[in-house]
Amino acid sequence: MDFNNNLESFKNKKDLIEELEFYKSIILKKVKSGDYNSALEKVRSALVLIEEHQGTFNIEKEIRDFYEIKKYVDSELKHHRLIYERRFNNLLREELNELNLENFSKLLAMLKNDIDQDIYNYHLEDINVGITKYFKFIKRLYEILSCYKVLNYNDASGKIFEFVKEIKTENYPNLKLMISSIYKKLLSYRLQNYSKEFEKISISTLSKKMKINQDQLIDFIKLIKRQPKSPIKYYTSDTHEVYFKKPSI
Repeated sequence: MDFNNNLESFKNKKDLIEELEFYKSIILKKVKSGDYNSALEKVRSALVLIEEHQGTFNIEKEIRDFYEIKKYVDSELKHHRLIYERRFNNLLREELNELNLENFSKLLAMLKNDIDQDIYNYHLEDINVGITKYFKFIKRLYEILSCYKVLNYNDASGKIFEFVKEIKTENYPNLKLMISSIYKKLLSYRLQNYSKEFEKISISTLSKKMKINQDQLIDFIKLIKRQPKSPIKYYTSDTHEVYFKKPSI
């Protein structure tokens, strides 16, 4: 009876080892082709199979082998993911402006194309989603730029406020800096136009015309009044009035 049990156990263990060797061959093929994400899934499946039988068979060697394989595949997957993460993060650190936005978009498109080719190999879905969302914000930026270039300040302001509200929770620092720069430029343009209409104006009236919070407008005026091309002559806190420079002819 004991002999028959041992014989049966040996036979089942042999089948298990053959199955694990089959898993190993698939994993190695996937590693060789660079499909680390799929390889890791196969490693996990093999480990589940091992865990189901480790109480029945002496398969310590197989356990060690597959954990070593898992360690290697994990390391390679993280390494390749990190390459794409760094490329994306480096782009997010690039300073953006109207002049380089097009070239920046091309670099981002190149990165997305590379990611599309390896998206499942290195588990890059989250980075791909981030880039897709980033492109949507770039499209919105172009809409804002087109508005204020044709002096459609009201539409530009509305689009900027919507943009800022939606991007607030996103980790896109260069886009946030650029929209801030665009908004400041827009405010400067509008103040420049008002300087052609008024010699002075109350801050409350100006705030309503520009559709901006009064305190924020005062802070902005203080910020730009020392700039050489600023249309602001000075602001008096006693009378709450803004005085404009005479526009150059």
